[in-house]
Amino acid sequence: MKKKLRKIRYLIEYSVIIFFFYTIRCFPLNVLLFFAEIIGTILYLIPSFRKLCIANIKIAFPEKTYCEIRKIARLSLQNISKTVIELFWFSGRQSYLYSIMKNPDEGVELTRKSMKEGGMIWISPHIGNWELAAFNISFAAKLPFAVLVRPQNNPYINTLIVNSRTSSGNKVIFEKGAVKEMIKTLKKGYFLAVLIDQNTRVRDGGIFVNFFGLPVPTSRAIAFFARKMKVNIALGGCLRDVKGYKMFSKELPKKVIDYKTDEELVQDIMKMTEDIVREYPEQYLWLYKRWQYIPEGASSELRSKFPYYSSDTTPRFYDKTAKKNA
Repeated sequence: MKKKLRKIRYLIEYSVIIFFFYTIRCFPLNVLLFFAEIIGTILYLIPSFRKLCIANIKIAFPEKTYCEIRKIARLSLQNISKTVIELFWFSGRQSYLYSIMKNPDEGVELTRKSMKEGGMIWISPHIGNWELAAFNISFAAKLPFAVLVRPQNNPYINTLIVNSRTSSGNKVIFEKGAVKEMIKTLKKGYFLAVLIDQNTRVRDGGIFVNFFGLPVPTSRAIAFFARKMKVNIALGGCLRDVKGYKMFSKELPKKVIDYKTDEELVQDIMKMTEDIVREYPEQYLWLYKRWQYIPEGASSELRSKFPYYSSDTTPRFYDKTAKKNA
């Protein structure tokens, strides 16, 4: 019975999304972005959303006034609305995206050079429109990309998003069994696009690194893969500009092969992420429990710095055996 009810809920959710998908593609982009701002403002009025965003922003920017923090929260939620709408609207319209981009060829030469040398991984934070970044580089460099993602719980919506991401011959790689698939994909001439600022339990390959002064569990998979395969890594993305969009790209402080540990590499990536977020805080995804896990052995002073939603890690967080026996 529960499975049937879940399937019905998934179908209802999908029907709503598919309606908006085709409706969105019928309207001019500037009209849609105007409505996205209204939707984002409505989201800001939801107490739980507002509280989560404000708590996160306070950690990153303790020096800002409450008024400034609330403004960042509201603009961030508007940014989320715009990102979803743009993913659907730009699906199959990469040439138009390229034509309105302020610096459309940013990162192209680095991608081409790296692909000739063995491969390229673009790491993108959840900032600006992370969905459009790989679209633009792929179109400009004339190279297909593969994006590493976590699947959606709703299989119908998952298929819709996958189709949008692969609309121009690109590919989606799901996290489970990703390493083998990533190797095959690189050999076929794809570059990889990965979102890095998400929580990953230690038992699933996560390591704790600092982000805005607090430890967060982050996947080491890409660092491990890049070091082993000697593949280049850079941080990149698509930001909103007064006149539209602009790309950004930042190379690591040193070559991948010069990093002695995965943790060292991941920490540099998170430091670069932190730097770009400081420049454009209103475009970052604050509606996410990034500081959800308090590491084992944390001092009382450190624990006091975590937000209201944080919780202590348990043995299950670190060990797969503990998970089975729980």
